[in-house]
Amino acid sequence: MFATLFKPRVHDATPQQLYGAVMAQSREPWFFATLNVPDTVMGRFDMLALHVYLLARRLAVEKSEAASALSQDIFDLFVADLDRALRELGIGDTSVPKKKKKMVRSFYGQIEDFDECLDGQNAELLEERVLSRYFAGTSNGDAPKLTEYMTKCVNTLKTRKFAELASGKKIWPKVPG
Repeated sequence: MFATLFKPRVHDATPQQLYGAVMAQSREPWFFATLNVPDTVMGRFDMLALHVYLLARRLAVEKSEAASALSQDIFDLFVADLDRALRELGIGDTSVPKKKKKMVRSFYGQIEDFDECLDGQNAELLEERVLSRYFAGTSNGDAPKLTEYMTKCVNTLKTRKFAELASGKKIWPKVPG
């Protein structure tokens, strides 16, 4: 009965290191300055959520208890970070759970939007969904380049062994410029 409560976990520092790598990649100025992802709270959330999603997607392929635990730990850090950020923005205590729930729902929406396209390598549909998710209401966003970047991430993450992923070092492709 207690075995599932005390299952072996990845080294405690690993999720934080990996989440740090996710955070650093999602904050690359290229997304905001070149691709014109809105440099707003929601634009930054979108890029962070995208990278958490791409990593979780890759870890799911691993089909191991360690990969599953690591993916869950990263997701837990992501949700805790959302909570902290919302509070720092001055969102009231009673509103934080509602806003956090909406943001987590948006995170899960990526799975519905992108998994099918990435699995089937349907670049045209992926680009349409990227455009509607990240650049709706704007005419200067570069959906084709973000689509290309996402595909490159998926392919790069596929080549990384679990130990490389867990290290958090050089798991992402370099962003242009």
